[in-house]
Amino acid sequence: MQPSDANTIIALRGWHPAISRAEAVSMFSEANIHRTDARRLLIAEGESRWERASIMSGCECVLTEGGIAKWESITALLELIDAKKMDDMAVNCWRHEGKIPVATKDIERQIGGAFHDAGSTFNLENPKHRFGVVLDASAGYVAWGWMVGQGPGKHGWSAMRANKRPFFRPVSLEPRLARSAVNIAAGTDDGYVIDPMCGTGGILIEAALTNRPTLGIDFDPVMVDGSKQNIEWAGVDAEVKRGDATRFDLPDNVAAVVVDPPYGRNSRGDEKLLEDTISNIVRQKIACKFVIILPTEAGTDNLDEAIDCDIAIPGLVIEEAYGIPVHKSLGRVMIIASISPRD
Repeated sequence: MQPSDANTIIALRGWHPAISRAEAVSMFSEANIHRTDARRLLIAEGESRWERASIMSGCECVLTEGGIAKWESITALLELIDAKKMDDMAVNCWRHEGKIPVATKDIERQIGGAFHDAGSTFNLENPKHRFGVVLDASAGYVAWGWMVGQGPGKHGWSAMRANKRPFFRPVSLEPRLARSAVNIAAGTDDGYVIDPMCGTGGILIEAALTNRPTLGIDFDPVMVDGSKQNIEWAGVDAEVKRGDATRFDLPDNVAAVVVDPPYGRNSRGDEKLLEDTISNIVRQKIACKFVIILPTEAGTDNLDEAIDCDIAIPGLVIEEAYGIPVHKSLGRVMIIASISPRD
């Protein structure tokens, strides 16, 4: 077994690896992040604030002081792990992308035995330290290290779904998509996250849950009231104002604009609304990142890579686009953009 010389691995969730990679690059901007042959394992060079993993949609956890290698056997893996004395710990092993033919319980037991022999103490219910091992069958890799972040599992996303809120519209974004959009756009910046067409408030909720200052604007008083109901239901702090997004004065300290506009497939009026909103932001000389989520034809998604985008948005430079499946007749595209230099 020949390991890489990396000692920090980022383990991604499987719902959309391409978007999750973009989120990791934005949230761990201090580090140099590289892809591996495994769909959901990244190598990070340098240091970052790895605890940001806990507020990310697409990151299971970061594995520190560890490594990554092709899978051979438990014996070969044990030779690579530095089993040092650690109090109040546990060992967790889980799978990505199919099944490497080994029992995860056997890995946990034998690695736990190595740490026990080094003098470690264990707490299987609520450990202070978790040593993680990921078996990724997409490329036959194993990755290991001390876990920072939640680890595998859904961790309450279903309880936050839009149809659970007191004010609901069928077009509302899925919470994990809204969270990833916020994190990609705002990254490590501590300024405001602005949704200039906030609708039912889903983007605002996810921005506020990451402890970012958050402001939503909507022209429709029904949406403003409904958004406030949803924010109260979520127990978060976000400001919502009734206003015209094409004229509204934004605060000076803006990190990102994230918007899922009321965009009809052939509605020139909705296109004009978005263009005028962006023109208003550009006019105010606010330098920030944009994430815009638009409907598109079904079948344009790619869970592993960015997609080609032939959409032009006046005032913005499109940097990347990601296709998102919705159902058999509809998809979405997440557009990551910045203000055009000429503006």
